[in-house]
Amino acid sequence: MPLSSEQMSMLRVVMRSIGTVSVLLNVTLIACVIALKRFHKPMSILQANLAGLEVIQAAMYLIGNEIAKTSPTTCFVVGITAQFFFSSVTFMTFIISLYVYLSILNRQGVAERYWYYYHGYTYGMSALFTGLLFVMEAVLKRGSVIGDATFECWISPSYPDLRINLFYVPLWIHSGFIFAIYARIFAFLRSHSKAKREYNIQTGIIPSAPETRPASFQEVSNHSESKDSPFKVSSSHRDSSNTSFVFVAGSVPHSKLPKDRKTEVPKGGHELVKSIISNANKKLLVKAGVMALGFVVSWVPASTGRVLALFPSATAPFWLTILTGVGLSSCGLWNSGIFFLTWFWPTFSKFYSTRAANATASHRFTNASEARSGSGI
Repeated sequence: MPLSSEQMSMLRVVMRSIGTVSVLLNVTLIACVIALKRFHKPMSILQANLAGLEVIQAAMYLIGNEIAKTSPTTCFVVGITAQFFFSSVTFMTFIISLYVYLSILNRQGVAERYWYYYHGYTYGMSALFTGLLFVMEAVLKRGSVIGDATFECWISPSYPDLRINLFYVPLWIHSGFIFAIYARIFAFLRSHSKAKREYNIQTGIIPSAPETRPASFQEVSNHSESKDSPFKVSSSHRDSSNTSFVFVAGSVPHSKLPKDRKTEVPKGGHELVKSIISNANKKLLVKAGVMALGFVVSWVPASTGRVLALFPSATAPFWLTILTGVGLSSCGLWNSGIFFLTWFWPTFSKFYSTRAANATASHRFTNASEARSGSGI
């Protein structure tokens, strides 16, 4: 059901307000990456690429759909641009997750080896799905493939199947890939954490619990005869070729461990003697995870509305339309938000932790002074 003029006005205000903030934040992100050497890193450059795509995506919502009636030619150009850059945002978000996956499971050098492939895939796939619009227009012959799409100039309502096949299906597929990537990363970290713990137990970094088993008669008698030495070992075990000792009390020494126990180290990743994941990779994982989650969340209302449109008897409520507008226009806030948060958070954290420490010290000093005055000292 078409929206009323009042509903369209409300929708445009919401989308243009959020879209303006998105454009400003992403332009600032790009300027920071260009101007500051501290951001001349692969992940920051990928974020700047995504920010540039999201600036154009937000600009589509700022322009709106009014030009579909006032200037069909301009609407046509805007619609082609929208299809290309909407798709590019999807593919670039997937590529960033893939980059983090390769950096953690292998190493950053391996991830950077495919740098040109990342951009080739993003823009090549976007050009392919944009070109297919005109191929399908020539085949289906339902009129212009670009027109008023409610939120912007995009694929015409005469081709609802092309919106599904040439945008939403790739969107859903790549969202599934993104979930699979992070599931694999967390499974990798979990398996290596377990293997690292076993390795540390064997090397004595983490003491293992003493082995509990029924003691033989010989061990009991030796213990009863050696009350002055609670850690004394039976001579039969001292001369044994087996390197594991049986203690009545105390912890297992680090130098004597079973030689027959082996821990299989999962293939791929860093050595277990080091940290499972470096601080730099932790930051990569947090950044990419927030960006991927925000991307998926932003497109959930639009995807829901698109699925409802497949059923003629179903009508999307207006609140879902508003949520769709909020999700689409806020899609660019996640990337810029996590960029600035990870930049300024250490400064804020240090500042407020220092203030808290000073306040605590001042409070203790005040209490001590009051106690001295109360005791007459």
